[in-house]
Amino acid sequence: MDPTEKGWVAKFIEKRCDNFEFQIIDSLSFEEKLYKHLQTTGILYGHPIKLPYNFIDTDEFPIKERLEVIFAESLFSTSLLYNSHYKPSSDSIENIVDELNIFYVKLYPKIDKTKLFEAKPKNKFEKLEKILQNRVQVKKEWNTNFWRGFFQNILLFTDIIIFIKYLESDKTMSFQDLQSLNKDLQWNIIYLLSVTIQLTQSESEDNNNFYQYFVDSTSFNTVEKEKALNVFNNTNIDKVYEFLDKSNWITKKYFLELALLSIWADHKVKLSEKVFIEKLSAKLNLDHLDVVASTLAIEAFVLHNWTKIHYLQAKQNYLVLSKRLTQRMTLLSHKYVNEIKQEIEEDKELIQLLNIAQKRPLSIEEKNTVRQQLVDVLKIIPTFIILALPGAFLTVPILMKILPKEALPSSFDPNKLSPVTTARGRNRIIEG
Repeated sequence: MDPTEKGWVAKFIEKRCDNFEFQIIDSLSFEEKLYKHLQTTGILYGHPIKLPYNFIDTDEFPIKERLEVIFAESLFSTSLLYNSHYKPSSDSIENIVDELNIFYVKLYPKIDKTKLFEAKPKNKFEKLEKILQNRVQVKKEWNTNFWRGFFQNILLFTDIIIFIKYLESDKTMSFQDLQSLNKDLQWNIIYLLSVTIQLTQSESEDNNNFYQYFVDSTSFNTVEKEKALNVFNNTNIDKVYEFLDKSNWITKKYFLELALLSIWADHKVKLSEKVFIEKLSAKLNLDHLDVVASTLAIEAFVLHNWTKIHYLQAKQNYLVLSKRLTQRMTLLSHKYVNEIKQEIEEDKELIQLLNIAQKRPLSIEEKNTVRQQLVDVLKIIPTFIILALPGAFLTVPILMKILPKEALPSSFDPNKLSPVTTARGRNRIIEG
């Protein structure tokens, strides 16, 4: 599959059906399943990393085409999860192509228009390709500033929110209703970000530009964008609270992470910002663990991109970030200690290897097996974004810190699993 060539959507659907099945936790709601499926992709932040579970390797795709593929999966999976189609056929996804083409022409009437001398799409697959191509924008400055890349396409996720409403209406929402919801979403995000960026404005010159990046990414006309730029000193956050009070869980989660993202962009969190986030989460009826989980999601995403973006390396201490990340993951894992304990007890191979580790050092291969199985155990936690983390981060020693001791066998000593002796007689940590 080559996303730079016409016909890639049809090929993507074929490969998706051959290589992918949803990993479903029945206890989660539809919106929680969708969030868990999409958060690791980067679509919430307008920054592509990979497809869920990496069922197609997108590393070699150009950035714009990679984002188009991930966005297509996000839209397909929204409809599939909403309708509980966990093992869909090609026909069922092709039906989603039809409904997406209708949806987008209603939402953005000119989105499928072709340029002068440009060939018109021959079929519904090429029509959707054209829509995705026009919807996703990647400017040449994408990689010069990590946060600019975040804010350029961060509004793509509002399409998911609107699409959910469209599905809930049995696909009967009118052009006017879709347009109204789209405007309401964008304006309330503008109001929210104007408040959060004002809170951080004095801390970083970069933050003065983040708001501009975001306004540029809206679908506003010239007059509306000018009005949005002037909102800074005239924002009523209560309007946002009123809007969110009527919103679904995934919209509230998205707004919370937008606020956290804009505050965290200068890598410092002041007392006034903490107070604001606490008030926002209370208004959203989200508890402290939701805030911890969302902060963890954002930091894990940044950590994943660390080695790729020079800008990050100059602005944030990797060790400080990874330590904070470990602490948040530990806090969340303790909430789910019973589920983790049950998962470990049911994995006979893992239990056997943990018992062997008490008697002799494990081989590299055995350690790798333990590491992977412990990672799989942590995937049961709904709020964990384990797949967004770089593999090198989740070493056995870090996993031993994260996992609650009471979830491990009572006789197990984690110190016997982590250190090994090198030829020079010094202890080092196996990164498996």
